[in-house]
Amino acid sequence: MIKVEKDFDAVPAILNKVNREEAFNSNLSKQKYVDEKNLYKVGSVQKALNNLYHLKCAYCERKLLDSPKHIEHYRPKDIYYWLAYSWDNLLLCCGSCNSAKGKRFATLNSKVEYDSESFKNIHGLGKSYDRIEKPLFENIHGLGKSYDEVEKPLIVNPEQDDVFKLITFDVDGKIDSTNDRVHHTIYKACNLNREELIKLRLEIINDFKNSLEEHFSLFLLHKDITRFQPDIKLFKEKCKVEEEFYAFRYFIVNNVECFFEDNRPLQKIVKILMEKI
Repeated sequence: MIKVEKDFDAVPAILNKVNREEAFNSNLSKQKYVDEKNLYKVGSVQKALNNLYHLKCAYCERKLLDSPKHIEHYRPKDIYYWLAYSWDNLLLCCGSCNSAKGKRFATLNSKVEYDSESFKNIHGLGKSYDRIEKPLFENIHGLGKSYDEVEKPLIVNPEQDDVFKLITFDVDGKIDSTNDRVHHTIYKACNLNREELIKLRLEIINDFKNSLEEHFSLFLLHKDITRFQPDIKLFKEKCKVEEEFYAFRYFIVNNVECFFEDNRPLQKIVKILMEKI
């Protein structure tokens, strides 16, 4: 669950096509989502989201190489029917997070209702939109931020919220947070401590610990800490946003002592080298 920088000025062209506008208007007339073809599900949108999210789920950060790639609506289309094709409402999600999140969307304040927002900006306004009433200018691709200010959603939006440093992990690979919105997202919205995720996180830390512990007996004989350097360097090199579970890797690098409490001499060595390399 890391912040993703989406370019809201680069809406995939297909989301502005006439048939999307017709579907948008159909949803408005019925006051519910009625698009049987699910026109937000198209290759160019999927590709843009795949690239943006580095082929990782927006919430759990699991790689979706051979897994179903869901185009998820941050605000559920069954409630916010006019946002079904909104670029700032579409995320990349794994099937498990998508299912856990479902149609629920808890907010502190009352939910917004459709208020004359248009499918496209009015042509020819240019910079004069500052003199126009907001509902006349706003279009469906950029409503999220203003809606957030009104509703105060409880679930984190990875494209709007930077919660990276509000997340913690324990030695068992469980994610947690004292922040109310992050806590809600972990436990009530997406179930980010489901068994499969904990297992994958544990594999990361256990593989790292095992590789270092293999060197420890020889270290006791020769007192040469350089033998630990290649494994620590490799772990740090994999601590980048493109990698699966980047938030967990980052937490390990910056809190390495928490994961080696059962071997204090090794803990000290790893901490020194982690800061040095």
